Amino acid sequence: MAGSGYTDLREKLKSMMPYRDGHKGGGGLPREPPEPPYDRKRRHQEDSGSEPSDYEEQKEEEEARKVKSGIRQLRLFSAEECAKIEARIEDVVSRAEKGLYKEHTVDRAPLRNKYFFGEGYTYGSQLQRRGPGQERLYPRGEVDAIPEWVHDLVIRKLVEHRVIPEGFVNSAVINDYQPGGCIVSHVDPIHIFERPIVSVSFFSDSALCFGCKFQFKPIRVSEPVLFLPVKRGSVTVLR
Repeated sequence: MAGSGYTDLREKLKSMMPYRDGHKGGGGLPREPPEPPYDRKRRHQEDSGSEPSDYEEQKEEEEARKVKSGIRQLRLFSAEECAKIEARIEDVVSRAEKGLYKEHTVDRAPLRNKYFFGEGYTYGSQLQRRGPGQERLYPRGEVDAIPEWVHDLVIRKLVEHRVIPEGFVNSAVINDYQPGGCIVSHVDPIHIFERPIVSVSFFSDSALCFGCKFQFKPIRVSEPVLFLPVKRGSVTVLR
């Protein structure tokens, strides 16, 4: 997803922070709404047990309003279409288990496996230097190309329904969550991802939570500012 004035995103990243020797560095299938069933959850001050103040409630309501203004949801894929795509995803998982993909195509984590196609990128514990803006694309060719079935069964439908323009997608990422799996709060790197980010959900219903605070060992999470139900076969567009 190239940035303004650059035909190759790597040129933009190189101008911001030159590559260090051996440093590798993402992409992703790009995520006013027509009133989907949003469920607003209030956070309470758990430690003190007191009710949130009017100011805190107003601040949270304003934050939730801003989040919702940048989200659009559509139900585009039928149960039959989902089943066909899910069978293809299962094939991706099977091929990965047999070692048929390039090294950086597959990223494994507890309860979640990630499959990069088209472009891949370093993040989290993979970074040589931690912090926002440090994410880097892998050199071209170090992840597998976007499978034809992704173009035919997913991207084409997004283009036909004018979710994205023709030629917008140059990277597709499959996140395969096991029962109990999730991803911590994050912002897809603004220097790597062109907006909108487009997410399509398969296999089951799920949810996106905004404004959560995580604690680890043991893992705990605060009430979200916004809880967004995500149905199987739905498309979520994040501007």
